[in-house]
This record gives sequence, C-alpha cells and structure tokens, in this order.
Amino acid sequence: MKPDVYQRITNQIICNLEKAGSWQKLWDTPQPVSLNEHRYRGVNHLLLSTSDYESPVWGTFNQVRKNGGAVNKGEKSTLVVFWKKTTYQKIDRETGEISDHPYFLLKYYSVFNARQCTFDAVGQEKINQLASVSESRFNERFLPAEQVVEDMPDRPKISAGLHDTPCYIPALDEVKIPDLRYFKNSGAYYAALFHELIHSTGAKKRLNRFEPSQFTNHSVYSREELVAELGASYLCAIAGIQPNVENAAAYVKSWLKALESNPSWIVWAASRAQKACEYIIPAKVPDSAPF
Repeated sequence: MKPDVYQRITNQIICNLEKAGSWQKLWDTPQPVSLNEHRYRGVNHLLLSTSDYESPVWGTFNQVRKNGGAVNKGEKSTLVVFWKKTTYQKIDRETGEISDHPYFLLKYYSVFNARQCTFDAVGQEKINQLASVSESRFNERFLPAEQVVEDMPDRPKISAGLHDTPCYIPALDEVKIPDLRYFKNSGAYYAALFHELIHSTGAKKRLNRFEPSQFTNHSVYSREELVAELGASYLCAIAGIQPNVENAAAYVKSWLKALESNPSWIVWAASRAQKACEYIIPAKVPDSAPF
C-alpha cells in the first residue's frame, strides 16, 4: 500500500463533504453500482456519492471494455478501495515455532462513471438496467423514523424525559434523550435518537465495537463519534429527515479539521457505520462487501 492512500481517500471525502454541506447528503443518493453488479457501500459510497455524473454505474477500464465500451479520451478516474487479505510470519519466542498470521492491507483501484464512457447498444442496455435497479432501490428505501426505532433488534432501553443531552450509557445499555417537546422539531429528535442508537450497536452483545479505552481516550472517542454521526446521517436519509441547515456548517467545519489530522478515520468509521445501520434495519441496507 502506498503511504498516501488514506490521505487520498480523506482528501476526496473532504472535497465531497464541502460540496454536499452535510454527511447526510453523501448518503442521500442512489447507491453506486459497478458493471459487475457490485453495490458500493461504506467509504466507497461516500467517495462516489457526490460525483458530477448522473449515472450511479461505475466500472474499471477493463470492465468497461468487457461490456462493449471505451473510456472517452481525457477522462479522469475516481479512487475506490478494498481490503486485501495477506499473511505474515510470526516466531514464537518460547518455542521458536514459525506460524502464519493473517492481516489486511488497504488497496485501491480506479473506476470511471458510465457517463465518462461510450458503449455499444448491448453495453448501454446493461447500464440502463443497472441504473434503473439502483434508482428503484433508492426510491423504495423510505422508512418512517419511528419504525426505524421500533424495528431495531434487541434495542437498548430508551428513556425520554428531563435529560440535559442525549446519551448512551453502556453499563445500563440505555439511551437517555430529552422529550420530543424539547427539540425544535421531530426531525431533530430522531436525528439525536439515531445517533445514540448507532452508539448502542457497539455494545458487546451487538457488534462488539467498543474498545477498553472508549470513554477515556479522546482519539478513540472521536472515532466512535464519527461512526455515530455517519450512521445517524444514513438513517436520517432513509427516514426522509432533512439535515439541520443551521448546524450543518458547524458540523462540517469540525469534521473537516478532524479528518485532516487523522486520515485513517474515515475508512475505519464508514465501514462500522454501515454495519451499525445494517444491524438496526437489515432489510433496508443491501448486503454486500464492506466497501
């Protein structure tokens, strides 16, 4: 892996976020799909979501050729990533025994949007079909906010009342949130509740995402906050909740600064946010590869 892969990914996400104005708008697009019918998700969804192209269909140079197409002269590719499993040898200090241990390398490849290419009649028909399926899934994914909450498997206890701020308490497996009347509108209430429910998926009995230093290490806590922010934005998009324009600029500014200082965060958080959403509403989040 080249040392600048994380930085390149982060730079593109920052560019996308500045263009979109909120995390939610990065999710609120038809899910990108490859010419091999692979649905991009996680950080790859964020990388491809705010392109200037209308088509949700993407392909590598070779995939384009195999489908009767050619990349138009002068077109620039877009980065997408994947994990490649490999092994390293480890020596036991006591026995001297050598064993293979697996680990994963973040790799990348380049794709082109269908609008950057010219296809023959057969290839164009495939493009149209893939785009139609992607857009249909997008139009059918709507789910009322209350149903998102009610349908969550093994959801934590939710206590609404005179609480200062929304929070998730791991020791009690409980979400505390002010009553709906204390929020500007129902959208703000559910956005806050979704944020805390995403946190709750990190519990050991669910996705076991929490680390021992979760609530004492600032860096670890900030990464978890990014997971909750991304996950809640995804759920808001599915529930048709519009982003809070008043707070969007402040959120964007704070996250841009954090991502610039921590290039690996977005890859780590996007994958975990996607898994958290899959846990809460599995029927509405397509099952596919992590990226």
